[in-house]
Amino acid sequence: MRTSLLGILVLSALLISGPAAQAAPVGTTPDTRPAAPQQRKQWTTQGVSLQLSGSGLIGNVNLLNLSSLLSYNLNLDKHQFFLDFGNLYTKAGSNEVANRINGSVLYAYNALDNFNIYAYSTHSTDRSIKLNYRLTNGAGVCLHKIASPVFNLFLVSLGLAYENEWFENNISPSALRSVLRVNAVLPLGETAEAGVDSFYTPVVNDFGDYRIYAEAFVKFQLTPDLISLKLSVADEYDSRPQPGVMNNDFGVFATLGLDWGY
Repeated sequence: MRTSLLGILVLSALLISGPAAQAAPVGTTPDTRPAAPQQRKQWTTQGVSLQLSGSGLIGNVNLLNLSSLLSYNLNLDKHQFFLDFGNLYTKAGSNEVANRINGSVLYAYNALDNFNIYAYSTHSTDRSIKLNYRLTNGAGVCLHKIASPVFNLFLVSLGLAYENEWFENNISPSALRSVLRVNAVLPLGETAEAGVDSFYTPVVNDFGDYRIYAEAFVKFQLTPDLISLKLSVADEYDSRPQPGVMNNDFGVFATLGLDWGY
């Protein structure tokens, strides 16, 4: 009974407290999926987004769960700069279920009203999967405002990303991956919207080594330009995970978001 209760509590903590990134933090590689500029809160000059959540239990069941995400955006004419920093930590008894710290830098040049060129660098460490460090550098192009105004957002992006990983077992894989992303958001009245987000990232010289990410969500704007609630389901599949890591991860998330800017 105690084991069953512990499992339920750990699962509940993970489901309700993931950072409010536009791509849900499911799986072992969420750091490699930075949100596109169009998926973020749009500011004229600059803005900050902050999400914090946590839970804890002491007694028959010992559980600690903490998560956060801090994002900053600066816009200079056609140039956009984004900085992200986040963490996810869950400990059940003496077992670390998740222990991830990640950050990213994203630059986008808006060449046209519906077309941009982007480059990014992401960084992550995750002791729960024995990942000392992962570095991903990528660049690509993005076409958006497709089928507007039917969709609030419809974008397709194509790019390349070079990924380096260093694990505690001295395995250090690296790969050049192609990146295809499709994102669509449909309005549901003035204060709600529904959408899907998807990634396909195969290794360029070995298409049998690939990852697929898919997410469906509903988002509610609780107060104008400040507080939002996002409910989402997401799945990540890795065709060739590291030893001891499962191929598939599925998650359900409820996320409260706060935004400030001008």
